[in-house]
Amino acid sequence: MRTKNPLPSGSTPLHVRLLWLPEAMPGTLFTTLDVLRTVAGVASLQRPDATPTLSWQLCGGNGRALTTDLPGLLPSTRRSRAADGHTLLVIPALLASNAPQLGEIVRRDSAALRLVERHAQAGGWIAACSSGVVFPLQLGLLEGARIGAPWMYQSWMTREYPQCDLGGDQAMSVHQRVFSSVAPALQVEFMLRVLGHLHDPDLAQAASQLMLFQSERQRSVPALVSQRWLSRTADSPVYRAIQWLQDHVGEPYRLAEAAQAAAVSERTLLRHFRQVTGMTPLDYLHTLRVERARMLLEVTLHGTQAIAEACGYSDAAAFRRLFQRTTGMSMSDYRARFALRARRRYWRMEDTAARRGTRG
Repeated sequence: MRTKNPLPSGSTPLHVRLLWLPEAMPGTLFTTLDVLRTVAGVASLQRPDATPTLSWQLCGGNGRALTTDLPGLLPSTRRSRAADGHTLLVIPALLASNAPQLGEIVRRDSAALRLVERHAQAGGWIAACSSGVVFPLQLGLLEGARIGAPWMYQSWMTREYPQCDLGGDQAMSVHQRVFSSVAPALQVEFMLRVLGHLHDPDLAQAASQLMLFQSERQRSVPALVSQRWLSRTADSPVYRAIQWLQDHVGEPYRLAEAAQAAAVSERTLLRHFRQVTGMTPLDYLHTLRVERARMLLEVTLHGTQAIAEACGYSDAAAFRRLFQRTTGMSMSDYRARFALRARRRYWRMEDTAARRGTRG
């Protein structure tokens, strides 16, 4: 009889409460929900047998759970078995037209302030977005910290809370059990960092590949789909060489052909390429090949031999060594940690069901 894995390796149970306030910028809470649902979705694909370890709910300033008819805002179906030290309270950015109004909001909402205080006293973590950092500041939870503050309120906060150095220029900070960010637009990256710290770094990394802009992957997708790149021409030999390398990432490397495509000699190409990129054309090609392999390991079921060939290597062992040297892990370990699809046995089951439906 198969039993569920009570706790996936690398995951720490975490329960997240999203604080809904009348003055909240709701987009920061909606974005947080997007991140939570994406991370949970990746976990369900990678670990379908495991018990969920991430849960969440919306709550008001009085601490009571909020109900809604909107499916996307519903709480997770099961609360994770998180200890007091593994609960997270997300404080949204607050919509205030000026700094004094921000002060009025935090002083007026005594119920929410008490909720944050009780949560901190119980050992819970806090993630405060932008102007929402005024709550932990008001409670003295950032005493002695050096953090960045939203520029619009920085002068007022510096006068109001002198026990904290708010002159930091970092976009995101952590002090003791309080995470903070300076702008609502950072919420996706901010919450992924928080979840990577408190819950599961591998899941956060996998989700970041889906939610954050991936320039190298955007450039790689056309080659994987159609084997041709549609990019504008340029006069730079290095640019032309890079385009040629991207077009031929799955073929054996030949410096002479790259130089011919760049319309310069091999020696000139090597000199210019190193000056511009800090690496040789072959080193650059290796990065492209490893990135392609990472994508294929994440989203396909192909073995290492087929993936090595797709990356221009007939010798799979040599490519596995390159992958290990570049990423610090084997191809099989990378797939186990970052695959963005169900395991093979679940695909087989679905294929069987589809074939039965066709015969019926």
